[in-house]
Amino acid sequence: MAEKYFAELKRLWGQKRKTNPAGRGLFSVPLPPKLRRPKALRGPDLVKELVRLWLHTEDTRFKDAVFALIEHGIVDGEFNFLPWDPPWRRQGKDMLELLMCATIHNLKSCYRLSLRRVCAELAAHTGWKAQSFAAAVKDLELLYRKHPRWHFDLPENMPLAAFAAVVEKKLEKARSTDFPTLTLEKWCRTSIPTTADN
Repeated sequence: MAEKYFAELKRLWGQKRKTNPAGRGLFSVPLPPKLRRPKALRGPDLVKELVRLWLHTEDTRFKDAVFALIEHGIVDGEFNFLPWDPPWRRQGKDMLELLMCATIHNLKSCYRLSLRRVCAELAAHTGWKAQSFAAAVKDLELLYRKHPRWHFDLPENMPLAAFAAVVEKKLEKARSTDFPTLTLEKWCRTSIPTTADN
């Protein structure tokens, strides 16, 4: 019985994926070829070249460029490139993941369904982007499990308005947490005057 039900959900997922690709695929707009990072470019080489130019020219803009790469999370401590998304795309993905986790929690608590069943329903009805239906279900399960544990503290059968208020509060908190840039901003003084210098 359950296998037939999951087969139906798999069929629905395939249809939704073709007609209405949802989920993180919305934030995966490919860049034009001229704007993509060259595959041969390595982070350590780029940072070393910027430092070399800074030392030779004493132009602080090269130093600021190194700090900007670190501040925005484009390179790690070893100066290797990290998987990076622009802030708007990262914020959209984070908000979507938070919304999916909140929806999973709400469906679990209201209908008393297992995590696997809720994730299968959600993957099928949203056309969650993955290589297969099983991968989409597993992706949602892992997303729910790895997300901060705030959603486990919600009361059972919470009214929809109260649930929406809690989710909005969590989304607002997620939007407000940024990289601590104050110390880097003090280091990154360019020749361009700013209002902070006054």
